[in-house]
Amino acid sequence: MKFSLRRQSTGKLYPYIEILSHTMYWGFFRKVHLHHISGVPTDKPVLLAANHPTAFVDPCLLCSYLHPPIYNMTRGDIFRKPFFRKLMEGINMFPVYRVRDGYSGRDRNDEVFDFCVDKLHQQRVVTIYVEGEHHLEKRVRPAHKGIARIAFAAFEQHNLEDLLVIPAGCSYVYGDRPRDEAMVTIGDPILVRDYWEEYQREPGTAIQRLCNDIEQALKTVCFHVENPKDDALAEQLLELHRSNSPQPALPIVTHHNRRFFREKAVLDRLNVMSDDIKMQIQEQTDRYFGRLKQHGLEDEALMNPGRANPVWLLFFAAGLLPFLAGYAGSWPFVRLAKWLADKKVTKREFYSSVRMGAGFLIGALYYFILLLVCCMTLRPQWIALGLSLPALGWFAEMYREAWIRWTAARRAQRCTERDRLLELRGQINFSWPE
Repeated sequence: MKFSLRRQSTGKLYPYIEILSHTMYWGFFRKVHLHHISGVPTDKPVLLAANHPTAFVDPCLLCSYLHPPIYNMTRGDIFRKPFFRKLMEGINMFPVYRVRDGYSGRDRNDEVFDFCVDKLHQQRVVTIYVEGEHHLEKRVRPAHKGIARIAFAAFEQHNLEDLLVIPAGCSYVYGDRPRDEAMVTIGDPILVRDYWEEYQREPGTAIQRLCNDIEQALKTVCFHVENPKDDALAEQLLELHRSNSPQPALPIVTHHNRRFFREKAVLDRLNVMSDDIKMQIQEQTDRYFGRLKQHGLEDEALMNPGRANPVWLLFFAAGLLPFLAGYAGSWPFVRLAKWLADKKVTKREFYSSVRMGAGFLIGALYYFILLLVCCMTLRPQWIALGLSLPALGWFAEMYREAWIRWTAARRAQRCTERDRLLELRGQINFSWPE
């Protein structure tokens, strides 16, 4: 294997976007948790079977943090305009033409099918979002059969004995807002050759079995609430669990993803509970959160009184001027990106993608113009300010979040009903994973 051939993408924009995207994530996400990203090999053909909570954030995360260049399947209607087609092809996106997007006929998708098989023959990584659509529910939907058909066709045409299907999960605390937390988890590989004999005898049975196994594998790397009726209770339990295990602000990117597996354990316990126990816990959590809302408090602030330590006032005093400079410098493009997302986006699944993408593009141009203006003054202090504005903007967001946490903790600490609220919380009959 030649390193240069395997590591470089054929997409002309891919290497540059990959580098710049890390800066984008540091600003948009509070934390990014990664697990087993080395599990996607660089020297084998791989079908990456991924879930799809958001429109473009998921592909960007996978392309940024997995080592081999990735080819991502995306909806074909985006490729209608020449500009967007060139842009998508430049970052290794390729279309799938769906009937619900206004396409008919199989000839277009036959071409896409052959494209995937060819890339696998070249030992590339091809991502298929197997659920067929994006959704923010913490639930894995059945895997569509397209990935299995591509896998068996590639195996048959090119005898790819080492062809792997690898589950990849992208999970979020919310999924539709900035300063979220993203969790990328890579699962154990599935060998296509293990299904080949059955495929030769009963193709339909083998395809269905492979799809079922992919679905079950995805459930090990994604949040999954079995019953949609439990969604509200699941969110309440996850909020309580996060308050029990608060995350430090730094580092932004972690490589263990304990956060994901602990929260997944909460959901797994919820899934096996009886309806009577769920109803009892739902009543307890509703009572507790209702009382919190009455007092204008948050569970995280109530459970972490140390965040109200007066020592934080020293940090706020020392950082006030950098905060003001960073906040004033970033406010125009941050507000513009929010305005665009609020005005243009009608589906939750697109909100974070539009706001992150608009903020990154507008912010890059905005900071570049400010830097040029500062350089034109020929004054070292203004040039230094122009160079430091992006870092100051990031610091301003961290400062603002620290201030919000501190004031929330102070309110909780001073609440006259604090002991009663803690008592209600303690009455929630749920066994928390360690």
